[in-house]
Amino acid sequence: MTYNNLLSKLPPHSELHYLSDADSEYQSSEHKYILFSYTTDMPETIASLKQHNIDYTIKTDSFDLDYILI
Repeated sequence: MTYNNLLSKLPPHSELHYLSDADSEYQSSEHKYILFSYTTDMPETIASLKQHNIDYTIKTDSFDLDYILI
């Protein structure tokens, strides 16, 4: 899925980032994009990802903040 296609399926004002641009703490060879909990509405985003059958993983970083890997 392309960046623009994925972004169009997310709630407005979601800040989608390429995982390659994120710190090493967030890296995953199985994912391409990342959403941070402080830049998106988590419940609305998760509902949208489920609605569009988009695989995702929720993790917590060293600052105890959640993020979504896609």
